[in-house]
Amino acid sequence: MSLRSTAAVTFVVTLASLASPALACRGGGECYDKVRLPDVYRTVERDVVVQPGYRRVVETEPVVVVRPERVMIAPGRVSYEMTPPVTRTVMQEIVVRPAGYRWESTYGPYGERRCKVPVPAEVKLVPREVLVRPGRRVRVVSPPVYGVRQRAIEVRPAERYVVAYPPVVARERARVLVREGGTAWVRAGTRW
Repeated sequence: MSLRSTAAVTFVVTLASLASPALACRGGGECYDKVRLPDVYRTVERDVVVQPGYRRVVETEPVVVVRPERVMIAPGRVSYEMTPPVTRTVMQEIVVRPAGYRWESTYGPYGERRCKVPVPAEVKLVPREVLVRPGRRVRVVSPPVYGVRQRAIEVRPAERYVVAYPPVVARERARVLVREGGTAWVRAGTRW
């Protein structure tokens, strides 16, 4: 046999042994097969936020009560007034003409005679106002004037506070990838 044909046979045998793994491992050698490994999944439960939490500012109105209250409308005061004078009417004699003398002439047997004759005073009654009591200054005290008004009293002041609403969470089942599949070398069996 020629070298060329020996090389060709060797080549064919080698090629055949490489083409069939079962044939390659028959001679007692260790053989491994390349296999595809699947992805590994697991079902887990996890929390899922359905609605996020939030905060809200709440303001309350003040509580006000209306109560009647006595208040001074006008303060007390002191004033002074003048009283009119008290008078009385009296009758007073006024001399219209004073008393005196006058000469009177008379004619008699002996001739003319002159006599000095007294003349009484002429008096007239005239009404006159006489002050009995003079006017005076009188102190007048006025008391304070009170009234009722409605007064608003704050019982509780307005408040402002923050209310926190927690998030709404639900449980969800999900399939998650634990390990990614791939390829691996597995010892070959004698199945060929």
